Amino acid sequence: MKPNAIKRIGLVKRRKDLSYEEFVNHWLHTHAELCKKLPNMRRYSVNLIDRSQVEAFGYDGFSELWFDSAEILKAALESPEGKTLLADLPNFTDSIHPLLVEDYLMLS
Repeated sequence: MKPNAIKRIGLVKRRKDLSYEEFVNHWLHTHAELCKKLPNMRRYSVNLIDRSQVEAFGYDGFSELWFDSAEILKAALESPEGKTLLADLPNFTDSIHPLLVEDYLMLS
């Protein structure tokens, strides 16, 4: 079985000096708009986590970026748009832990 896509999942922790509302506003409005400009990205999703339900998890959300290959993902992040996107991370997050995974679509 062949993967449907290569997906970059970014586990995100809110910047401690921002309220949850400020964090969400920046991510969904400023950062997401920058991310949507990445070349050759197939799909993009932001997932917010209710920390009161899963405090031990330690993250406030995660992003999902779908690409056709790891090489295309790497090129997107090295592009001018990718550099602008990565430079914005400190504006709303203390840390991001990226995972590169193979996505297997089992039901659509």
